[in-house]
Amino acid sequence: MSIRIAIGERYVVTSDRFQFILQEKKTAETGKNAGKEWLDVVGYYPKLNQLVSGLIHHDILSGNAVSFEVLSAQVELLGQQCLRAFDANGR
Repeated sequence: MSIRIAIGERYVVTSDRFQFILQEKKTAETGKNAGKEWLDVVGYYPKLNQLVSGLIHHDILSGNAVSFEVLSAQVELLGQQCLRAFDANGR
């Protein structure tokens, strides 16, 4: 059984038999698939707590926070998105 959980508008968590896969939604800019959405793998995680840590780490490093206040708000928003996603999927 595999899962597919969207987290906000930016991330998707999927799985295979062995691990959770964190993917980031992106849109092709050029070529025959221009304008189409695709999923870029951020990382593979054998445990859910590792996935959550990886998600927070990636979101922080790819964000544009310039202060701890902004960083705190960014992490809080991501936490709320995770709660909504897991609640919506019965987890």
